[in-house]
Amino acid sequence: MSKVTIQRDICLNLIVPLTATHNYIPLPPFPPLPFPPMPGMPLSLAACAIEAPVNAWWPPGGALGSHKFTSTVFHQGMQICLDGHDCGKFIPHLQITPAPNNILTLLHIPLSSRTANFSASTVKMDGAPTACMTMIAWPPTPMTYCSDPISMPLADAPTSHFNTVEVGMTFGDWFAGAFAIAAGMVLDWALFRMSGGTQGFGQDAGKKIARSRAGDSVASMIRGDLIGSLTTSFKPWALSQGVGILTGAVKVAATGEGSIGISHTAGGPFLGVTGSVSRDYSGGEATNKAGVSGDAVTTSGSLDTEGASATSRSPVGLGEESSSTSWGEGTTHTDTRSSDPFGGFETRTTTTNPDGTTSVARSEGPALPNQL
Repeated sequence: MSKVTIQRDICLNLIVPLTATHNYIPLPPFPPLPFPPMPGMPLSLAACAIEAPVNAWWPPGGALGSHKFTSTVFHQGMQICLDGHDCGKFIPHLQITPAPNNILTLLHIPLSSRTANFSASTVKMDGAPTACMTMIAWPPTPMTYCSDPISMPLADAPTSHFNTVEVGMTFGDWFAGAFAIAAGMVLDWALFRMSGGTQGFGQDAGKKIARSRAGDSVASMIRGDLIGSLTTSFKPWALSQGVGILTGAVKVAATGEGSIGISHTAGGPFLGVTGSVSRDYSGGEATNKAGVSGDAVTTSGSLDTEGASATSRSPVGLGEESSSTSWGEGTTHTDTRSSDPFGGFETRTTTTNPDGTTSVARSEGPALPNQL
C-alpha cells in the first residue's frame, strides 16, 4: 500500500543535506588552480549543489505543464498526484562545491525535475493511474531527481505519510516502475559515454572557458541548451527510442496500461514541436495514435488521430484554460482556477461539454464532491 500525494506535500531528495551531483564549468572570474583545467582535460562531475524541497504543486511546474493532478477527485480539499507527475522546472539549486560560480547552474535550475516513477494502475482517478511517491515505505516508490551524469531515484514525498488515503499497487506496477528507473539510469550513462564521457565533457568545458575569455557572454554559451535544435544525432536518438519502447512494453506487459511508440522533437524544452507514433493500451483496449504536439512556454497544443487540443496555463501556475476536440464527438472546454495555495489550494474547474451542459468541480466547501 502507498499513501497518495496531494498538492501541499513536500518533495525532496534524500541525500543529506539535500545535495545532488552536477556538472561543473566555472563562471568568470575563474577560481585559482586547479580550476579551470587546460582545455581537453576533464572537469569534476562531482560538483555538489543543494536542491530545495518543493511542494508537489510547484508554480513553475504548473505554468509549464509538467504537473499531473486530479481535477474532480480530492483528498483533504486538495488535488491528488497522478501517474507521471513532475514537480517541474526551476527548482532552486545552490552550488556549494567545488565553488559557487558554476555556469551550468544556469541550466540546472530551468531544466530541473522531480518526477514520480510509480503508480497504481488499478486505482484510477479521472481516468489515470494514481501516483505513488514515497521512498520510505514498503514497497519503496522513490521519485527521480535531476543530477549528472545520471538522474537518481532517491527522492521522496515524506509528508504524504500524513494523508489517510492509501492505494494498492500490484507487483506488476512496482516492477514496471523499477524497470523504468533502471533503464533510465543505463540510458543516461550510455548517452554520457557516447558523448565522450568525462574527457568529452572536459573538452566542451575547455571550449566554453576559451569562449568566455574571448569575450562571449554566458547567455550565448548556454543558449543552445535552452532553445534546443532542429536536428539530433541519430545514434543517441535511436538508443533513447529503443529504451523507451522496451520500457513501454514492460509496463504494458506488467500492468496492462501504457504506451509503446517513437517520437522526435525539434526545438528545446520551452519551444518545440514533437511528432510521434504510438500504440496506447488502457482498460484492456489498444488504439493506434499518430500526431504532432507543441509547446511554447505556458501554452501547448496537439493534433492527432483522436482529436485536437490547446491549453493556455497561468504563468504562476494558478490554473489553465483548455479546449479539446474529439473527432466526431465535439469540443469540450475546461477552465481551472486555483487560489489561496498556502491556505487550502482552493480549486474550481468548470467544464462545458459538447452538448452545451456545464459542470463545476470544487476542491473546497462543505459540499465537496468525490472527497476521499
